[in-house]
Amino acid sequence: MTTDEHNAQGDASSYRVNVSGDARVAAIGDNNTVVVPRREVTWPVVVGSAPLLASAYRHRPVLRAEVLAHNAVVLSGDGGTGKSQLAAGVFSSSVADIRLWVAAGSRTSIVTGYANAAARLDLGGPGDDPEILAQTLVEYLAASTKPWLVVLDDVWHPPDADEFWPSGGGTVVATTRRRDAALSGGGRRIVDVGVLSPDDAYAYLFDRLSPALPGLPAGALDKGRELSADLGQLPLGLAQAAAVIIDEAITCATYRSWFADRTTSLDELFPPTAIADGYDRTIATTWVLAVETANRLEPAGMAMPLAQLISVFDPAGIPESVFTNDRACELLASATGRRIVSPQDARKALRVLHRVSLVSHNPSEGDPRSVRMHGLTGRAIREYVPKTLHQSLVVLAADCLSDAWPEIENDPPLADSFRTNATTLSDAEPGAMWHLSAGGHRILQLRSHSLLDAGLIGAAIADAEALSAQAHSILGPDHPDTLSVRGHLGRAYLAAGLHARALPLFEEYLAAVTQVFGPTHPQLLDAQNGLASAKKAAGDQTGAIELYQQSLTVAEQVLGPDHPDTIMTRHNLGSALGQAGEPARAIPILERALADAERILGSGNPAALNARNALANAYLVGGLVSRAIQLLEANVADSKRILGLDHPDTLMARDNLASAHLRAGDADRAVSLHEVAAADYQRVLGPEHPDTLISRINLAGAQIEAGASGVAVINLEHLLADCERVLGSDHPVAIQARDALIWARGNLQ
Repeated sequence: MTTDEHNAQGDASSYRVNVSGDARVAAIGDNNTVVVPRREVTWPVVVGSAPLLASAYRHRPVLRAEVLAHNAVVLSGDGGTGKSQLAAGVFSSSVADIRLWVAAGSRTSIVTGYANAAARLDLGGPGDDPEILAQTLVEYLAASTKPWLVVLDDVWHPPDADEFWPSGGGTVVATTRRRDAALSGGGRRIVDVGVLSPDDAYAYLFDRLSPALPGLPAGALDKGRELSADLGQLPLGLAQAAAVIIDEAITCATYRSWFADRTTSLDELFPPTAIADGYDRTIATTWVLAVETANRLEPAGMAMPLAQLISVFDPAGIPESVFTNDRACELLASATGRRIVSPQDARKALRVLHRVSLVSHNPSEGDPRSVRMHGLTGRAIREYVPKTLHQSLVVLAADCLSDAWPEIENDPPLADSFRTNATTLSDAEPGAMWHLSAGGHRILQLRSHSLLDAGLIGAAIADAEALSAQAHSILGPDHPDTLSVRGHLGRAYLAAGLHARALPLFEEYLAAVTQVFGPTHPQLLDAQNGLASAKKAAGDQTGAIELYQQSLTVAEQVLGPDHPDTIMTRHNLGSALGQAGEPARAIPILERALADAERILGSGNPAALNARNALANAYLVGGLVSRAIQLLEANVADSKRILGLDHPDTLMARDNLASAHLRAGDADRAVSLHEVAAADYQRVLGPEHPDTLISRINLAGAQIEAGASGVAVINLEHLLADCERVLGSDHPVAIQARDALIWARGNLQ
């Protein structure tokens, strides 16, 4: 007897979810535990990116010394006073083995940052439940003997920081505009970061302007002290003013007169009640002067529309690709009256904004938050934009974000940056995300799908449920986007193994699509595939196959044989037939699906990888073992390269390769491969996920074939109890575990 191929393989319409178990806690004594990495970690581990240090950065030695003298520090002060710059200076000069910079504007951002750090420290996989990973990191830091530094930048809700404030021998630095006592507990040192002293403010101007003095008028620094006083010694205002003085080749005195004139004119535009912080009017003036200078620099006229676009995104940072893709270039061309704006032009405009200190642009490739605009600058720009235009601007920003969204998300920090910015935009104009885009904007579902692909199960379900409620309320129950979101929610339930919730939801979804749009509408395919996936997951293979066959007929008639959805449906049908033990029917269907996917979508597309995996398993069922191994070895290599080592599809390919070697008679190699795969399934998907349980069955089957039936019996007894508890005694996986246990016990007699 040999085990069946992995039950979850091949279904391109389903998602997997990663519910973490804690396989990383080693016991010490009776009651104490410590979290340890499982494999060797390369030190130092640096996670997150701090803002670039400003030109002529002021070290502020008194404040810096106070930060370095304590293990728990809260830098408090108004926007623009340099809190993040002070923290960035400490971060950049640190030699701690673990350095973590976290955008802490929300609890979700903190959890995500901590989860990324835990994955880098090998305390879990990028697909583990982020809540568990975050807590695991806190426990690890508390027990670690290595020096560490955690920066929580821009904390707004103190309880969020309290929940994830690490203890132990390392250092935590938080920055916040909050001035209450909410962050003062736990022995934390509150350090008030105000504006620069008059001497430091003038010293900043002197250091910043001195290298440019040969190109400036005589007496350029005259009235420098008076200018710094006009700007309230605010570091952000000083940076923008110095940039304008250099680029316009003027004196401090001339800038003072420009500043006074602009302040007067802006006072007429902004009512006093529109400004909350004491320095908003300073920045409202300096950014206008800076952007006017930037607009005259090449590529001329592009600075203003680009600055306005950046202002609506997350201040913690945006990927550069959002501003250099085709949609962003079209927007800039329209705003400037140019016929064409190239990606190179758009990037030059970013550099211009960086040059005048309106943004910080980190040109390092791969930085997921390479473009940053200070929150105070962003707010001043948004105040300048009329409300009606602001809504349109947010929708345009969402267009740029969706066009830049990576097709394959194998970089967790980058994916998190896209999701965070999607949330910033949707929170800024929630109505516009539905109304102005004639339905739900694409970023809403991109964010929700991204959460599923990342295995963030709790967040994915919560997000899908919220989207479903919003769509129903705003668009009505029969709108295509409302129905589509309902299907996505069903997939989130399926990914979590919540078959009892997914099945009736898909039945309602299919009935609604049929009633509203008729039996040949393209959205019917999504509903049919979703319901078939739910039936297959619940063990109803016959019902799933019938639905896939119906769906394929509709797809070929409505979309044509080469449409990606048709290819996906053909693959799903072949995969279901293979799993049902019908290789003669499955193989030709899957061979065509694979050929079509590689021809139309490319051999590296996830759909092609899934089709190759499903075909290999059909070969196994049909006894074509050598052909299966050849396909699976290629699939494992490509999956690792394209999707990443811990992607669920990569795990599936590795487990199936182990099963193929077992079919080929190499039981020892199969046991070795299955042991690694089962451990990684538990780490990435969690101990109770159906795919993890199946991987444990596969391991036990290999152990029996390798002559280790005694070990297999012990493992299967525990496994059967888990299957019955999690899935129920009648679930196909539980039945498979029970049969394997009977087989293992029989081999002991």
